[in-house]
Amino acid sequence: MSWLRKLDWLLEKLEAFILAGAILLMALNSVGNVFGRYLFNQSFYFSEELNQFLIIFITFTGCSYAARHSRHISMSAFIEQLSGKPAAASLLLINLSTAVLMLWLTWAAIGYVESAARIGRASSALQLPMHYIYLVIPLGLGMTGLQFLRHAFIQLLVLLGRCEAPARHIDTPLPPQP
Repeated sequence: MSWLRKLDWLLEKLEAFILAGAILLMALNSVGNVFGRYLFNQSFYFSEELNQFLIIFITFTGCSYAARHSRHISMSAFIEQLSGKPAAASLLLINLSTAVLMLWLTWAAIGYVESAARIGRASSALQLPMHYIYLVIPLGLGMTGLQFLRHAFIQLLVLLGRCEAPARHIDTPLPPQP
């Protein structure tokens, strides 16, 4: 099990690196494009396309990263009213159903990438094959599905009494309005 923890740690660091690098590259690309446009009357011909590709990378890598840290969008009003085994059972069901959905979307995205590869479409400015860019979609969705499976497994262990329920993240409430 130790190698699995090391792999999980490595994947977490890789996701964080991809997210930080893509956001930094997007900022540098945008700032460089503004300077080029206003100082030299020449903008980068690939700037908009590169930012679109980076948004795809940030979206699907960020989806997995958010699921890993339970920072994804959730409707938690019902779950927050529960504790103990009912909460664990509800979270198990929610995490399992979300994992199944993410893994089904992964399968569908693989088909989409395959069809994009068959068509042979390339990006307009950089002339990159689009299926290379789209590869991050099934990878991100698959990693997200695995994260939800991991959370479901933890809830199963809680239900079986093998471990304590992990602390749930509760957002800070809004201050009262005057």
